[in-house]
Amino acid sequence: MRLSFLIFAFLLGLTHADQDEVIMAIVVEAGKTECLYQDLTNPKYVAFELDYQVTEGGDHDINFMIRNPAGMQIFRDDRKTDANHRVEVGVHGRGDYAICFDNSFSIQTKKTVFFELYLLDEKGNYLNSYDLFADVNKAKAELSMQISDFDRITTKVKNNLNRMEQLQSQLRAVESRDRSMMESNFERVNFWSFFNLFVMIFVSGLQLFLLRSLFEENSKVGRLIRSGKLD
Repeated sequence: MRLSFLIFAFLLGLTHADQDEVIMAIVVEAGKTECLYQDLTNPKYVAFELDYQVTEGGDHDINFMIRNPAGMQIFRDDRKTDANHRVEVGVHGRGDYAICFDNSFSIQTKKTVFFELYLLDEKGNYLNSYDLFADVNKAKAELSMQISDFDRITTKVKNNLNRMEQLQSQLRAVESRDRSMMESNFERVNFWSFFNLFVMIFVSGLQLFLLRSLFEENSKVGRLIRSGKLD
């Protein structure tokens, strides 16, 4: 199941590789820290938002941090399952931002983390590199049409669709995490059920053996019990 989820996230990342959005999943091994770097030197972008969720592994928690281009830590989460952060580039500077997932506190459990990163323009929009109206100015000049309202409406629709896609990706990540937790709990219940069954059978057999020993004259255990030398 984890493999199919990673393939799905990888395909999403390829789908938006030329856009202002990054959607992917990474595996952070036990005792390790994984960092990714996002270039924010383009003046088009004034901020970015990041959502992450731990979808598989242990208690579904991880340490998280963001460092600005100067290497200063501007955000930190300790052993959280999910979170959302917004970074203003004008406040923290332009350059390469480090986004790190730290699983060093875990001894043997690796974590799968699903995250989304959105590069925002001054209007708070993303995916604006996809322009539906690249030749609108020519069309206006030739046809003398007033389509500014239509342009505004379609831009709003595009932003709403982007937001819907973001929410759907988050819901898929939550579903994957819940399924992982359910399977883990199912395995634990089965293990302890078999263990308890084994203990019950062992104790029942021991009791049966002791009772039979009481009524067998040639039994050494029975003689010890009857003589009071075995508690």
